[in-house]
Amino acid sequence: MNVAAGLFVPMLVFLLGKAAGAERTSSYCIGNVCFTLFRDPSTFSSAQQLCRDQDSHLMTVRTSVSSDVLSVLLGNLTGSFWIGLHRLSGCPDPSEELRGFQWVTKDTESDFVNWESDPDDSCAAARCVSVNGDENFKWRQTPCDQPAAGFLCENSFTDPCTNLPHAVEDVQSSTLLVGGACVDTDECTLAPCEHECANSLGSYVCSCFKGYRVDEKDPHKCRRHCGEQECPAECDPNYNFQCFCPDGYLLEERGGSSFCIDLNECESNYCEQECRNTYGGYVCSCKPGFKLVGEDQCREVVESSTLSIPASPTYPTRRPSAVTAGALVGIIVSTVAAGALKEAEENMHGLQRLSDSHRDKVV
Repeated sequence: MNVAAGLFVPMLVFLLGKAAGAERTSSYCIGNVCFTLFRDPSTFSSAQQLCRDQDSHLMTVRTSVSSDVLSVLLGNLTGSFWIGLHRLSGCPDPSEELRGFQWVTKDTESDFVNWESDPDDSCAAARCVSVNGDENFKWRQTPCDQPAAGFLCENSFTDPCTNLPHAVEDVQSSTLLVGGACVDTDECTLAPCEHECANSLGSYVCSCFKGYRVDEKDPHKCRRHCGEQECPAECDPNYNFQCFCPDGYLLEERGGSSFCIDLNECESNYCEQECRNTYGGYVCSCKPGFKLVGEDQCREVVESSTLSIPASPTYPTRRPSAVTAGALVGIIVSTVAAGALKEAEENMHGLQRLSDSHRDKVV
């Protein structure tokens, strides 16, 4: 039920009768909070007391969502309505978002402000705040003892079915309060699912026709799914030449029929290092000593500044050196052999000189 943009699965509640002399007109619930409109001329203090009598407090408008609730509840009503914002003492402080005011819950936290233009910052300024539909629900400083056309109360609860603050005639939500008992409503009658809908207690579950599966991005929608190497293509019955395949599959015409063939993305080097093909997709991974960055890139893991030998060769994303590992071993062996040969030659020269000297002595 889209009543106002930005509201989450709201419940519009129509209330009848009177409580503590105040006429309950309607309420609007979001999550575990209900806001109730009372059309009863009251001063700020009397409105606050009437809310307390309902185990509630005057409405706090801390977010743009709760501000949207004002437009839903007040609609085209005329006159001013109290909200739970007031200044207990002191002068207005323009440097603060709430300008020295505070909520009736005794705090000043607020993600939203909606003051009227050029508010009164004098110490004699009115201490209470009301809103008016004619002024786009701007926060207006209003004398606390001046009766307004009505007020809004706020109530928090944990179970919207058993703890609603007021008697309910109709609730458009996952449960309906009938005779003090909760009766499940069938959300499937509103067709929230693209394919199939199964009602459950307090909720519902969407499912898909054969050849489809629930979309991960939106559980209310379905997308084509094969789950095998090859599946029949889905073709338009009125135009057989227009056929469709799931993502990651290629359309192939064969024998007058159309088939969807799994595309092996790994053959197209989608991954920087390791790649594993799956039906309709692929999974990238990295070799030891690397980590996956993003969906397909690998980066070396630097554990310390000390020199270490990698457990496995790096993937050749960079051009390898012109010297291969075999050539490098050959160079080392040749160098060692040359050194040994030179040393042997020097030893032979030494023996020869020693022999010549000995010969001279004999002669």
